[in-house]
Amino acid sequence: MASSTSTMMVKDLFVARSNVLDNISRLVPERQYPERNSVFRNLENGKFEDASSGAGPDLAKEGPHRGVAFGDFDNDGRVDAVVTVLNGAVKLFRNVSDSGNHWILLKLVGSKSNRMGIGAQIRITTEDGRSQWNEVTTAVGYASSSDSRVHFGLGSNRRIKEIEIRWPSGVKQLLHVAEVDRVMTIKEPPG
Repeated sequence: MASSTSTMMVKDLFVARSNVLDNISRLVPERQYPERNSVFRNLENGKFEDASSGAGPDLAKEGPHRGVAFGDFDNDGRVDAVVTVLNGAVKLFRNVSDSGNHWILLKLVGSKSNRMGIGAQIRITTEDGRSQWNEVTTAVGYASSSDSRVHFGLGSNRRIKEIEIRWPSGVKQLLHVAEVDRVMTIKEPPG
């Protein structure tokens, strides 16, 4: 979708963790069933660093975690996470980081394609020439369903030069110059 000269921004990782065996400590005494969740910062060089210690004390609490769903539950531009806990209440990890970075959240509305735009492929290019790609999906965690809106972190970019969407119907849509720090609804054009 983009030229080979553009650079790409990459995603960090969140892992909902627990051992799969509830009796693991009997089999391997140094292991335990409940584990803490983890956050890994993408260093953009093919490597990640563990950023869990800076993610707050609630993340460090061990438990039999399983699935995770993501979404910007309060529409503030920061992705939040809901983690399922076996035999327990779900945990909401609200992102309260104060990075000062810009963002956009795209809500696709299909007409020819499915109503939520599931399967649509999106490429954005920011004012600094960097590109990001994502696909509309809700399937990202075990037994979980995430927000279908697509979040892009933009760093210091205050403007998006281009948004390219390939809808499941085959329709291609190109938008130029978009305001940031907002939820943007995009309707599929007639083919």
